[in-house]
Amino acid sequence: MKKIITLAPVALILGLASNVQAATQGDVTLRGTIVDTTCEITVNNGAAELNVGSFGKTAFNTAKKQVGQEPLQVSLTQCDAEEQGNLQVTGIVDADSEIFMSNTGESAGFMLTAEDGTTQIKNNEAVPVTADADGNLTYTFQAGMTVMDIADIVPGEYNAPIKISYVTN
Repeated sequence: MKKIITLAPVALILGLASNVQAATQGDVTLRGTIVDTTCEITVNNGAAELNVGSFGKTAFNTAKKQVGQEPLQVSLTQCDAEEQGNLQVTGIVDADSEIFMSNTGESAGFMLTAEDGTTQIKNNEAVPVTADADGNLTYTFQAGMTVMDIADIVPGEYNAPIKISYVTN
């Protein structure tokens, strides 16, 4: 019994010593948004990925030109009747701000065309939209791939995380 009592202070000191090595602080970023809208947004029918296709190297005959037209649908519901606002696409982009990539060192990326079929979407650019009388809206971007330089096409799988937001005026 005397041995157990004698070892108790040693065990207590060893336990305290291991706690000294633990972190004494931690960092966290809190993020929140206050919006002036009741709209709910759904992108790509709620699916987390959109496969824009598989293209041969010969499909890319001009650098920084979109190849492929895969619909990327954005739906707004529960807006006020005829509410006006903007869709904004954000992500990691090239120097021209219109090629979305997983990182700026990639040799290929993705481009989005506006619903008009000709306007290339740039990072953080406002795309004006208006809900209908029922407070709903469907907008369709066209997504495709592109290469940075036709002399340096690297076969492989590419991805680009983007965020599409609805912002009121």
